[in-house]
Amino acid sequence: MRRQLPPWAMGLAIAPLGFYYGFISAAMPILLSAHNVSVEDISRVSFIAFSPTYWAFLLCPVLDVRFSKRTYAVLFAAIAAICLAVSTLITMNLTAFTAVLTLGCTSAVLFGNAHQGWMPDVISDHHYSQVGATTNIANLGAAGLFTTIAIVLVRNLPPISAAVLLALTIAAPTILLFFIPLPAKPTRGAVDTFRTFFRDLRRVVGRPGCIIGLICFLSPTACFALTNLFSALGADFHTPENLVTAISGMGVAVACSVGCLSGIWFTDRFLRRNVYLLTGFGGAAAALLLTRLPHTFVFFASGVVLYAFFQGVNYTAFSSLCFEIVGPGNPLASTQMALLSAAANVPITYMTRVDGHFHTLYGVTGMLLVDAICSIVVGTLLLVLLNRRRSRRKPTEPELARPAVS
Repeated sequence: MRRQLPPWAMGLAIAPLGFYYGFISAAMPILLSAHNVSVEDISRVSFIAFSPTYWAFLLCPVLDVRFSKRTYAVLFAAIAAICLAVSTLITMNLTAFTAVLTLGCTSAVLFGNAHQGWMPDVISDHHYSQVGATTNIANLGAAGLFTTIAIVLVRNLPPISAAVLLALTIAAPTILLFFIPLPAKPTRGAVDTFRTFFRDLRRVVGRPGCIIGLICFLSPTACFALTNLFSALGADFHTPENLVTAISGMGVAVACSVGCLSGIWFTDRFLRRNVYLLTGFGGAAAALLLTRLPHTFVFFASGVVLYAFFQGVNYTAFSSLCFEIVGPGNPLASTQMALLSAAANVPITYMTRVDGHFHTLYGVTGMLLVDAICSIVVGTLLLVLLNRRRSRRKPTEPELARPAVS
């Protein structure tokens, strides 16, 4: 009998996704800067390369037809690895570089959703939080680790050798997939699945659990958009660039990972939906604290680390809530998981723009205040409405036995 990974280790198999995201978000700007590519062009490449995180869910029905999710996960991880390797060889051609990097990100997203859509079929409800925590820790750790690996290899090895080693590094964690129980093989064909995609999507979205999840994920309450802006606040807090980089990089990764592990305790004992929303209040408290403290490195670091801790708890709540919404035996598991993830990315985009606009108008205090106020006001409203709705329903046996979505 093939040895099987414990549930917590199954989440670590998503590391290739973290590797790819880490390359785009951190290593890619460094590599392009070395070729004198402007910041504006780098931001454009980053925007295009990351765009599959919003629209790739439209391709995810392919993950629910014919072959097992293990097959799809290995295939798309391999494509992502090849694309990243090729991209490092064509940095001088920015158009081709962007196209290849975007194709690779699309494959990485499909890999991630194959993995996530697979999990509810092979883990029990009481392991959702464990897998959710280690999934996010793997993403964070892999992103930070791969950034360092990519820069070291590209700077110190011949181009072809560096590209091959980077591809092998991305593909290596897929070995873990062969020690996870094989999910049920889909029985529907591709033509049938895509033909009925929008009808099935309406049916899936119409389920109460999915509606509630989408409402929570689309709200600004727990999107933690300030994480994308902290690294730009060095001047506001009189902190040198090297210290800002250290806190925004490894400091946030460590604090977020600790939060992910702590999130297991919370999501195993309370409604996952409530934990998800309440972490937004924790992030708001950290933001408000930064408005009242002296603008020095020590207080800046303390506020950022506290914010990142609540973000980690939020990540575990998000993943375990998604597993709960999708549930086992769902014929559209990967598609639904991709839709929920895409919804969670929407408020990050609009709140980042709102926060940045308020920083321009009212400085760092105005930015922190508007982010915190949006989280608290919308979060309070959602908690009152959703919990009032639940109190009017008669609990079913499953709801009494475990944390429920609604």
